Amino acid sequence: MKTLRAASLIMSYLYMSQSLVYADEERQLTVTWAINDAPPFHVIEGEYQNSGICDVLIDSLKDTMTHTTHETVLMPQNRVRMLSKQKENLCFPCLIKREDNDVWVYTDETVVHAPLGIIGRPEVLDPFLNEDGRIALESLVSSAPLRMGKPLARRYPDLLQPLVDNVSKTRHFAELTGENATVRVLEQIDMGRLDYTLEYPSILQYYNMTQGASTLVYYETAELANNGVAGAIGCTNNAWGQDVVKRINQALPNVLNTPIYQKQQEFWRGSLPKPQGNIVARKQP
Repeated sequence: MKTLRAASLIMSYLYMSQSLVYADEERQLTVTWAINDAPPFHVIEGEYQNSGICDVLIDSLKDTMTHTTHETVLMPQNRVRMLSKQKENLCFPCLIKREDNDVWVYTDETVVHAPLGIIGRPEVLDPFLNEDGRIALESLVSSAPLRMGKPLARRYPDLLQPLVDNVSKTRHFAELTGENATVRVLEQIDMGRLDYTLEYPSILQYYNMTQGASTLVYYETAELANNGVAGAIGCTNNAWGQDVVKRINQALPNVLNTPIYQKQQEFWRGSLPKPQGNIVARKQP
């Protein structure tokens, strides 16, 4: 009888354990990834489809977080932020790493982007080169009638955002909306309709890869110099988002060390034409 009772207890324990596994699977986490048409962070179509900086990050997390359901939705970045403010459950994979706030809770660092810099035509920007071969964004912002352009939803590191906010209040400023805004800003500069933008070199690299070699040049800023910009995933700052961030952080060490992720990051850091500085730098205002 004791043997039968012991066997019965073991079977009951196994049954309960299995039931808990099933219950856990029923409560399986679903992560909603919000992406937008902003190459090279996300490439929605064309030759480089799904090979953007954050496309590969999402794919690598899907492969690592095998007990998680992943859904991807395409929407403008402004709508992503609006829904996150409304506490909708979603994660945005391509944000600058910041302190947690009312809207976003951030993962650990996922990437260090090559330095944010100024992109434009050398005949316009070379006169602003300093002795270090860089350009102070402040000198461009204060130099009307130079015209700055940027995608509507783009935000910048705290050191540069106030300068952009200042020029945005003038008529020497344009924000482009809609699909592929990152590329369309460069097109406007290439055609002489705008003079410069503040962007990552990977965006100019993508532009040259898809539109043909341009005359545009990337310049480091005097403000950031060669300091990279840390990126992270942001999830809605609610109980769901905080849980997701913890799980992503557990997966990230494996993701960041995979050869495919490292190769992709190296590819997008690439190499670009450097400013020649053939025009003598003038005294900055």
